[in-house]
Amino acid sequence: MIAGPAAQFDQIASFYDELMAGVPYGQWVQYLEQLLIKLKCRPETVLDLCCGTGSVSLLLGKKGYSVSGSDVSPAMIEIARRKARDARTAIDFHVQDASELRLGRRFDLVISLFDSLNYILDSASLQQVFYRVFGHLNSGGLLIFDMNTELALAEGLFNQNNLGSRSPLLYDWRSSYDPAARLCTIHMTYVHRRGAAAKRLEVTHYQRAHDEEQIVEMLESAGLKVPAVYHAYSFRKATKRSDRLFFIARK
Repeated sequence: MIAGPAAQFDQIASFYDELMAGVPYGQWVQYLEQLLIKLKCRPETVLDLCCGTGSVSLLLGKKGYSVSGSDVSPAMIEIARRKARDARTAIDFHVQDASELRLGRRFDLVISLFDSLNYILDSASLQQVFYRVFGHLNSGGLLIFDMNTELALAEGLFNQNNLGSRSPLLYDWRSSYDPAARLCTIHMTYVHRRGAAAKRLEVTHYQRAHDEEQIVEMLESAGLKVPAVYHAYSFRKATKRSDRLFFIARK
């Protein structure tokens, strides 16, 4: 049985920020703001959907946006709340499944970054996410999210490791792709070294590949318009060689 995203990320929450220390969060936020300028959108309220430990939420909060965050993993949200308290940044974090989102308010912008929506393996559930997002957007509001393409998953995006490094956190990821199921299975091994002690953890993650056309159809079925799909970190149209796409949808 495939474990859901909550279980997958609860297992690695305690060292997730250490694992992601090299991620250029600031550059992702910069690209996001460039997209907003291009789309002539000036949001005040933002929902960071599948926010993880809240790193992007905190950056947006410091920039003056009114931010809320939601994630299915209780352990990740616990860390996000602690980080917000430590940074004295007012962000509301919620433990909710994106396909059952019920926050009781609407936003000018909903974002979901770092291929989070690839973790939703069932097409019906992903469609429900878009319906729920529609209900949480103000009129004219935007949904911006990225997804790994089938090319990325099939060609071994997740085959990586830092073995041999001096990092206290060692990892070795090995992936396989099933084209019939369009399912990427990533076997992750972690060794966390603290002094003379070392803790080993085996985790399996799963991502689903979706066609660009399929995602656009889902968004439109939810009542959203799709003005653009971009090759990641650019304003170029997606191609068959794109390994990551950014989808822009407007209510």
